Amino acid sequence: MELIPRSIEILILVEDYAGFTPLLGEHGLSALMTLYYDDDVRKVLFDVGGSGRALLENVRDLKVSLSDVDVIVLSHRHYDHTGSLPKLVEVLKGKPLIAHPALTRPCFYISSKLIKLDVGLPTEARRALKEFELLLIKEPLEVAPGVWFLGEVERFYDDSYAVKNFKTIVSGNVVDDVIPDDSGLAIKMEDKVVVLTGCSHSGILNIVRQAKNVTGVSRAIIIGGLHLINVDDDVLNDVVNKLVVEGVEEVYVGHCTGLKGESELLKKFKGKMHKLHSGYKVRLSSRHVSR
Repeated sequence: MELIPRSIEILILVEDYAGFTPLLGEHGLSALMTLYYDDDVRKVLFDVGGSGRALLENVRDLKVSLSDVDVIVLSHRHYDHTGSLPKLVEVLKGKPLIAHPALTRPCFYISSKLIKLDVGLPTEARRALKEFELLLIKEPLEVAPGVWFLGEVERFYDDSYAVKNFKTIVSGNVVDDVIPDDSGLAIKMEDKVVVLTGCSHSGILNIVRQAKNVTGVSRAIIIGGLHLINVDDDVLNDVVNKLVVEGVEEVYVGHCTGLKGESELLKKFKGKMHKLHSGYKVRLSSRHVSR
């Protein structure tokens, strides 16, 4: 018999928006997922935020512990999802850390309005990697019973809107960065798959599709950032409409989703669209959702 969680709790430790809480907001994302089985409990830390300050202060104020985390998963290499790693060495040293092999590839951003040459894995975070049990993998990997790291996501749908203006260096040449390391988590909950995503640079439609293929489940719930900020209206409408076609029934979004993206998702999903913030907690089971 397949072992899957009977329920999960996802606590947002870091988010751009602090909500009506005394917690800190910071550009980035981190979520602590607790998985409950009949005879066991597992904890997965998904992304770690950027500076470390928001993560550590929010953990303290929320009165949660990271010392019993079983595995760390990084959605992709960008600083706002990886930068806090050095601050976690003391408490999580030696723990498995799962990511794509392109984790250390340089990444920068160049547009007509903005140039940022350091949006990838920060230097100190790169040095901190040696303190963890580093597992870099392209294929989907089951990191806990019923929970899969999605690996390198197949780009079935167009994802150009989510990688626009990102660059990297290959053999000394500046080339477009398609951010192949952008991935997510899929948690099977009997009749649904919970899709946890960081920024969705590989395209949220592609991530959902891969999560469904890996778990064999056709209905989905999304939690995370969808990178719909500043996209053209026709792209936004197309993505949101196709989410429904792909079986998405509920969304919990924030970070890089953007105000326009959140507005369109609210129109489409109505009461099934929820705005994330630091301290937001979602409890899910195969039969119901409660906050």
